[in-house]
Amino acid sequence: MADYRIGFESAETEYDGVDLPVDGDLPAWLDGALVRNGPGKFEAGDGEGGADEGFAHWFDGLALLRKFALRDGGVELTTRFLRSEEYRAVVEEGRLGAGQFGTRAGGSLLGRLKDAVLPESTDNANVNVMRAGEHFLALTEVPTQVAFDPETLNTRGEWAFDDDVDAHVACAHPVVDPESGATFNLSVRFGRTPSYVITRLAAGETSRDVVATASLSEPVYVHSFALTPGHVVITSCPLVVDVWGLVRPGGHDTFLDALDWRPGRPTTFVVVSRETGEVVARPTAPAFFTFHHVNAFRRDDSLVVDLVAFDDASVVDSLALADLQAGSVRTLDGDLRRYSVPLDGGRATYETLAAGGLSLPRFDERRRGRPYEYAYATRAGGKDGAPNHLVRVDLQTGETRVWEEAETFCGEPVFVPEPGGGERDGVVLSVVLDAGREQSFLLVLDADSFEERARAWAPDVLPFDFHGQFYADR
Repeated sequence: MADYRIGFESAETEYDGVDLPVDGDLPAWLDGALVRNGPGKFEAGDGEGGADEGFAHWFDGLALLRKFALRDGGVELTTRFLRSEEYRAVVEEGRLGAGQFGTRAGGSLLGRLKDAVLPESTDNANVNVMRAGEHFLALTEVPTQVAFDPETLNTRGEWAFDDDVDAHVACAHPVVDPESGATFNLSVRFGRTPSYVITRLAAGETSRDVVATASLSEPVYVHSFALTPGHVVITSCPLVVDVWGLVRPGGHDTFLDALDWRPGRPTTFVVVSRETGEVVARPTAPAFFTFHHVNAFRRDDSLVVDLVAFDDASVVDSLALADLQAGSVRTLDGDLRRYSVPLDGGRATYETLAAGGLSLPRFDERRRGRPYEYAYATRAGGKDGAPNHLVRVDLQTGETRVWEEAETFCGEPVFVPEPGGGERDGVVLSVVLDAGREQSFLLVLDADSFEERARAWAPDVLPFDFHGQFYADR
């Protein structure tokens, strides 16, 4: 029986504008490029570190950019490894370089000791992509961006914003305000008084303004956040970073080792005013963990915050490569929850909009900060726990529509609106692995019916990725 594990094997080939065979038909208005990012190589080879050395966690594989260019009813595929310093260490020298999320630093004993005292930020930007002015950037969870050419995907080199904002950890999920076109993001500074730093990057600019700085009692791991016209919402789950353990000699080997789940503490919604920069509320809820927010908006004296929630943070450890490659995806059982977050004190409450196996949620981002109809996500529907469904959840009726096919495993669903249309007018794009054929394909679903409209076949398997954006030609 075919299974999903081939999606965690390294890519052997880079493609340069390959025309893909298309089954079905693409909308005439669908012109642009879906650019995605994620790990593409997991072994370090036969260098100084030894032939059996490799990355320990799925979050750590070498960044592989993928671009599906959709024009005139056709699809072209380009893939390119990001030529980072980590890539050079792994591919050219056959060793691990800087420490990653769940993989300790490679190289000599002296180099590892140096990294233990003063950890080096990785430039293996393998999580997401964004645009800053005319620059296209690959992102990861440290404040290191790598620029790439949007046509060829060739690496242009490490890139920095034209400002002096500094931080130790950064979200790889910047959020665009649909009204102004500005991009908001969240970073964490460690130190005696840890703090969240919220920044705003005006459309077309490369220099950020600091919107707010909010202090923390302890630094916690934050992967994403929510934005409304009036507020930034930071969901502070009790997954605490032992910073001292990271930097002292003999301490934690990796960032993952430094994460400590403390279930006796609540999850806190830190609500920051975009106008004043002040924290206006800190409601709490019983402990839960989240990677990904969907959307948020105001309703009376509360904020509605939609996200995918897990009962604890065991999902982070469960994404170790050894487990995934052995056939275990045992904890990808997130629920789509709607939290009511009061602005005048009190406890946050929630209702479950869709239960079980959900991950990687998206929506029509033109509706950011406002009520909306639909959320899209992957869902694990089989006994092995891998994401083999795509779902569309109607947030008013609770109806869930499903796309599924035997022996296929789905990636993040990206909604692309038809120009001038509403939430029902457009397509949903997802990169899907057909394990039986040992090929990946770009799936195009009609957003209204949630039925397949087309698929474009890649030459072989594309390793499972994380996140991406659609950039329209218009």
